Amino acid sequence: MKFVLILLSLVAICPLANAQETEVVRTNVELVQTAITVLDKNGKFVEGLQREQFELIVDGKPRPISFFERIAAGSARERELAMTPGVPADTTTKPVAPVARVPGRTILFFLDDLHLSPDSMVRTKMMLQRFLEREMSSKDNIAIATSSGQVGFLEQFTNNRAVLDEAMTRLIPRPYNTEGYSAGGTAKITEYMAFQLNTGKSDTKLLNAYIEECMKGSNMFRVAKALTAPLLRQACETEVKNSSRAILIQAGQVTQNTYNSLASVMRSLMRAPGRKLAFFISDGFLLDAGPNAPNVRDKLEYVIDAAQRAGVVVYTIHAEGLVNSTFQDPASKRPMDERVVLASVGELAAHQDALNAIASETGGRALRSTNFFDKWVGDVLDETSNYYVVAWRPEKEEEKLPKFRNVKFAVAGHPELTVRAPRGYFVGPAEPATAKASEKPAPAKAPKTPESEIRDALSDFYPIGGLPTMLSLTYLNTPANGLVVTSSIEISGAGVSYGDDGKQPATIKLAGVVLNDKGKIAGSFKNQLNIDPPKSGGSDAIFYNHHTPLTPGIYQVRVAARDDRSGRVGSAIQWIAIPDLTKSKLTLSSVLLGGQVLEDKSKEGTPHVQLSVDHSFPRMSQLGYWVFVYNAKRDAAGNPQLTVQTQVLRDGQPVLSSPQRRVNSAGQDAERIPFGEELALKTLTPGKYDLKVIVTDGVAGTSATQLADFVVR
Repeated sequence: MKFVLILLSLVAICPLANAQETEVVRTNVELVQTAITVLDKNGKFVEGLQREQFELIVDGKPRPISFFERIAAGSARERELAMTPGVPADTTTKPVAPVARVPGRTILFFLDDLHLSPDSMVRTKMMLQRFLEREMSSKDNIAIATSSGQVGFLEQFTNNRAVLDEAMTRLIPRPYNTEGYSAGGTAKITEYMAFQLNTGKSDTKLLNAYIEECMKGSNMFRVAKALTAPLLRQACETEVKNSSRAILIQAGQVTQNTYNSLASVMRSLMRAPGRKLAFFISDGFLLDAGPNAPNVRDKLEYVIDAAQRAGVVVYTIHAEGLVNSTFQDPASKRPMDERVVLASVGELAAHQDALNAIASETGGRALRSTNFFDKWVGDVLDETSNYYVVAWRPEKEEEKLPKFRNVKFAVAGHPELTVRAPRGYFVGPAEPATAKASEKPAPAKAPKTPESEIRDALSDFYPIGGLPTMLSLTYLNTPANGLVVTSSIEISGAGVSYGDDGKQPATIKLAGVVLNDKGKIAGSFKNQLNIDPPKSGGSDAIFYNHHTPLTPGIYQVRVAARDDRSGRVGSAIQWIAIPDLTKSKLTLSSVLLGGQVLEDKSKEGTPHVQLSVDHSFPRMSQLGYWVFVYNAKRDAAGNPQLTVQTQVLRDGQPVLSSPQRRVNSAGQDAERIPFGEELALKTLTPGKYDLKVIVTDGVAGTSATQLADFVVR
């Protein structure tokens, strides 16, 4: 009961502190390491292969394999290999144990919205919705990104469903128009037609068709046909050729932007451990834009290199669905000129060539000619759950020069087996920049300071593990301050230096920033913690809580901590979605997990509640939680009729359920009705789970659900 009273007191008071007070796949010059998948004729992963069965060819020359191992995606061994990619560990210093995390899948959905029609965008959003509802678990890290960047700040990896749902609402079709037309004519020139006209891939029939269409639109041609025909034809021919070149230049620039965006997102994954999946979704575009347009083929090699370095396998989806590749669409606005129709026969295949190349040359495969591709996404996840890690060392000095290296794998004596692996990579040092005599030398970088190191950690999109730091976010509706988010921070004492004798006080500089869904600052805090050495047998974890009043919306909280003595820096990032209670819908607070009553020495022994930050509990313990119910309707007697059921899910499937229980609201705050329960974990095997709390309002006939993930160890 003591815990309940303190918790209710916390909700009622909730003091607000002042902000001022309070890979498996890697590439380097020493080792090249990549992941490969071997499939049989039925598309099944081939088990039991050994190192000596593989043939490795680099730039046409055989290379010996230095390292070989079979890996399961999401395993502890995968994370271990990603942390030390083939390079012997440094044994001169004692490493700090990283924050314990349960491995999951890292999946990127990259929508090439510059090459997506409105119809294709609708199908893509339906596929994403089904994936989030049926396939995603709290162990996964998912990102939705686009070529145009229209998702904005939300183009980040997360397991927060509300963030991904909001990202989907920002997806709108943004196809650019590269169609040109001849002067005065109505016949459109597509990218594919422009490529044929500009490169001479077709005969003169197509060119004549567009010239004639141009001439039809000229009033001068109708008035003085005999005199103006030769001149007009020459002018129209120039117009058609210029138009086709302009179309290809624009198309090449847009394709380059698509490749740059894709490579940038994949490179951001280089620090994430394990193998990652990317689904590139597009209606397709030309693999080559011709001699007068930007060189998009070279950009494709940078995409392949980015995938190799970050350990990303790209699967492409042709989102246009089932289309007629032989005859022109009757609904097309282009005239049914026989010459144009015949020239357009290969247009569909030409637009799929780039998708085929992206997939095959990064170790994935392409899906096309189907209107339904959500099931295929699930099949790919199963297909990539197992793979082999292969590594080799460049043996010749010339292999360390800057160049794209072509790589090929095969299983000796088994031509029937399919080996999927990245086609190559860039390797070697960049050429040193030579400053001209007239140029001023670049200013020296300012030396690092504790403040700048913390700022750098807060601006990073990826957590830093030098000082193991964890973050947990909860929101409550408080009488005094309204909606308040509590940022609970836990710093591992193992990474804190207490001097050579282990008995000296430590100083931790701590800072945090709250960003809204546009990336704008909504709040911040910083503090300095003076920590006494832990007592023998006591916990060495350091906790800090900060309360921030916020309006409804989606927020990202970033925190960074620095140990003054060792200089180690750690950071953590979490998202939270705060509901709008003014809509009067049945709503739940965050699930408050594992609250403990602790003595706060800074307040002369006043007890306070410390919620679990790591959400990790021993198997033989009890998992206690609390939740508050908002906007419950009342019957004629003025009483709410609430029932609660709790489920424990693993990979989306219930493994433990409690019976429905009626909420006793007697004597409670009518606006904030609490409910708490304890669950025995002894029947659960170690791993990651989701706690699902379902509250049903018998008066309104509605229900609300809240989730919280936790780990059984």
